[in-house]
Amino acid sequence: MSFVKIIAFDLETTDLDPTKEEIIEIGAILFSVKESRGQIVPEKLEVFESFIKATKTISEKATKINGITNEMLKDAPPCAEVLKKFKSFCDNANCLIAHNAPFDTSFLNMAYGKHSILAPSLPILDSIKIARNTIQLPDYKLGNIAKAFENRNEISLKIKDASMHRAVYDCEMLMHILVALLRSRLSNEEWVAQSFLQALKKKDIHQDLAQIKPVKPKAAGLF
Repeated sequence: MSFVKIIAFDLETTDLDPTKEEIIEIGAILFSVKESRGQIVPEKLEVFESFIKATKTISEKATKINGITNEMLKDAPPCAEVLKKFKSFCDNANCLIAHNAPFDTSFLNMAYGKHSILAPSLPILDSIKIARNTIQLPDYKLGNIAKAFENRNEISLKIKDASMHRAVYDCEMLMHILVALLRSRLSNEEWVAQSFLQALKKKDIHQDLAQIKPVKPKAAGLF
């Protein structure tokens, strides 16, 4: 039985507007699941992590959130190079997942379109949608969901506030909470690659799958 392979990914950016701002870090974890003591648990397989050299200054607001400074990006590879490597990394999975996926996909749409690079074509799940259809919480921020599961001893990850909002750590949280969210909703057979997405749809856990759709930048007008 071949269990599904999922990539949890997260971006850090210079600010919030995908039409004006840039990606400065991509983090991703390729994971699957395994059975341990009669319970489905996550199994981390590979990690992808890279800074990206920005062509503009990071806003102070963004630095306060993610801790990334302009100095840290000084020797980072260019965006096109990282996007190509991310695409290759994604080729090993059955689907992707992000927390508040429209934000991340909007930046990837712009970046892949700008650089005219072949983008990952896998379906993308949004963990906020899954969480809202699965558990009741006061809010659905990634860290708050993770802390709720930690308090119930349903995840093994110890949540560290200081590590949040860095791409790979957020992916680590996402990997753990996805399995915790779905553990009681899916049978072992529904974690199999061929059944996983269909099971989410059939059980009304997640209906609308997104994809990266590169957006070509508009040509500057002539005046």
